[in-house]
Amino acid sequence: MKFLLLISVACYSVGLIHALLVFVRRQNALFTVALWTFTAGFATHTTSILAQGWEVRRCPLFTYQEVCSFLGWSLAAYFLGAHFWYRSRAFASFAMPMVFLFTLAAWFLPAHNDPAAVRRFSSQMESLLTVHIVFFIFSYAAFAILFLAATLYIVQERQLKRKRFGGLLERLPSLDTCDDLGSKSLLIGFVLLSLGILTGIVGSRRLNGFYWHGDPLEFLALATWIIYFFVAHYRLTAGWRGRRAALLGIIGFMIVLISLISIGFLNGFHDVGRTKTERISLNALYSPPLPKADG
Repeated sequence: MKFLLLISVACYSVGLIHALLVFVRRQNALFTVALWTFTAGFATHTTSILAQGWEVRRCPLFTYQEVCSFLGWSLAAYFLGAHFWYRSRAFASFAMPMVFLFTLAAWFLPAHNDPAAVRRFSSQMESLLTVHIVFFIFSYAAFAILFLAATLYIVQERQLKRKRFGGLLERLPSLDTCDDLGSKSLLIGFVLLSLGILTGIVGSRRLNGFYWHGDPLEFLALATWIIYFFVAHYRLTAGWRGRRAALLGIIGFMIVLISLISIGFLNGFHDVGRTKTERISLNALYSPPLPKADG
């Protein structure tokens, strides 16, 4: 599976280099090469994930390597969808690096099939946990696209205020494109994040009787949800557009990054990447006490 992932990294890198050349030197003829090599990388990446799932006999979402790989794949899927919807070549120069970095990290990280990662779950619970993680990763990918659109919006707005109409401004997507892409990404990400939190609550209740564990990652997920709820609410009710919505989108993505980095480093119920001993200890900590025997 590492070999397929390496091919994906190579294709993504070729696409990234050509996209940067298109952006810097305005060699638009190279964009076809960038798009096709990137699409080839996405196809190979998809095959790699499917093959890894077949090899480990489960959905490959329970280790650091698997999460990074799936997040890179999700970003690639979002980018391709956004490109075919908006036809913005400039956006490729900013989206492709994120895909490349997450996929490269997945290739460097060890790929271990640790049965203890899902041993404590029944088949039903494993399926629910898989859906929970998929919702979260897809929502994080959508928020990453929102972050890029918001950043490009603010940069372009600053260029316009300074009346710098050439150079960088001519290479960036229009303000309307950035705002519309950010709005759609916000809606998709918020719905998926809400579903991720809901499935997590249901799964936690079925697993050990708790709706809420006070886990640091749970607080981060709640903080992320509140920020994006605030942005979505005021976009719909107060017609928020432009700079304010973009800034809040960037702040929300900072919390998303903290959540991704914190997985496995903060002591809590979410134990992706932990050792078997740590999983047993955490499971005992968050499991309800057994009733005392009579007599």
